[in-house]
Amino acid sequence: MRQQSMFFKARVGTMLADVRLQANLRKAKGKFVDTRAQAVRDYDQERASEGQGDAAFEALRDAGEAIRQRVVGKLDAWLEVFEEKATARGATVLWARDGQEICDLVLDIARQHGVRKVIKSKSMLSEEADLNQALEAAGIQPVETDLGEYILQIAGNEPPSHIIAPVMHKNVDQVADLFARTHGTPRKTDIPALTREAREVLREHFVSAEMGISGANFLIAETGSAALVTNEGNGRMVTTLPKVHVVITGIEKIVPTLDDFATLMRLLPRSATGQVISNYVSLLTGNKRSSPAGEDANDGDGPETMVFILVDNGRVGLLGTEFQSMLSCIRCGACLNHCPVYQTVGGHAYGWVYPGPMGSVLTPLFGGIDKALDLPQASTLCQQCSVVCPVRIPLPGLLRQLRQRQTRAGLRPRSERLGLRLWAWLAARPALYALSARIAVRYLNWLAAGREHIEVLPIAPSWSAARDLPAPQGRTFHELYRQQRRGK
Repeated sequence: MRQQSMFFKARVGTMLADVRLQANLRKAKGKFVDTRAQAVRDYDQERASEGQGDAAFEALRDAGEAIRQRVVGKLDAWLEVFEEKATARGATVLWARDGQEICDLVLDIARQHGVRKVIKSKSMLSEEADLNQALEAAGIQPVETDLGEYILQIAGNEPPSHIIAPVMHKNVDQVADLFARTHGTPRKTDIPALTREAREVLREHFVSAEMGISGANFLIAETGSAALVTNEGNGRMVTTLPKVHVVITGIEKIVPTLDDFATLMRLLPRSATGQVISNYVSLLTGNKRSSPAGEDANDGDGPETMVFILVDNGRVGLLGTEFQSMLSCIRCGACLNHCPVYQTVGGHAYGWVYPGPMGSVLTPLFGGIDKALDLPQASTLCQQCSVVCPVRIPLPGLLRQLRQRQTRAGLRPRSERLGLRLWAWLAARPALYALSARIAVRYLNWLAAGREHIEVLPIAPSWSAARDLPAPQGRTFHELYRQQRRGK
């Protein structure tokens, strides 16, 4: 997917002016937030009834964070274990440095097996690589089978706007128009009827494709398996019906054991959609097996050839840096769902595969900070994303780190850098800062004459404790400042 993040401000203006998009976003707003909150409450209540305390979900987050940190800390070792176990079970493990190598490897596999049609389950790595375009250029038909991704494909290969709900920016009327135009059927707006129509269209592709391509939510090192979590049956069709199955996933998706996978599966669906568990959880291990002659224990389904393509595409560069924690991300989308910026502008404004807070960190790191100047600024730093992240990634802190990098590199406007220097100078002088704030508020009140006035902040040692900003730890700004100056 070609990066368009450098046009973030212009794209935001377009999204805000799109009346239909804004209506769709308002309708979707809060749904995942509410279901996650209820799932967390239910989990805590269930565990409390078992005598495990009333903050069980926070303990679960601690466990998930520890698992992901353990993996990232020894990523090379766990990848070697996975390769050994997967190969022992008949699979082939390949490695790709970037999107171009992903495409080259997939096309080579397709040529070897005479593939003319590929069915795909949702894969963000294939979006990173522009795989569909590469397949089409080689004369191979790609067919998206996730309903949301299929809708985007027939809508002119639109990019997804959300990592778990890729078509949340469209409403039923838009989908009805697409289906009627593409399928040549009578227009219908009944959702069950639309999903049935999609199943009927996709069924022929399921039985005629020679290759299936999927991502993986996790890779299990101890068994050499790919774990695939979906709410549609298409994932199982893609991974078992074609004679070739290719798994394309990032190297950071490794988890050590099935027990670790079980722990993370208590976090992932609750954080993503508010479900206790997703409708389909598949563990895919090795090729379809044939038993020796005379034994009736052949595998009934599965691919004759299974290939894992493990992808770097910028991930190795995060190891050992202040951004290493981003490799812990389990792609649940909770940070997007709770972000007021994302909820207002939608995913397409961000201009690449990953939107929202996670995208505002990943896109500059993977694609170049100079090509995504506005994304680290596209946050209120309200902390919602870090509060709900199931593996406790400090997203606001990482955004601040990126802002600092931009400023040090001289990538931000000169006026902005001078303004920040002035603010820092004032912040180091509390009395002057308070006086400046009072003057500024009075000036704003004067500008807003005839309208509701802005509350004036008092000048006093406890000014930071006024109104909606209580002083941290019961101390005033002055006290904290003096303590810092004394080096305590």
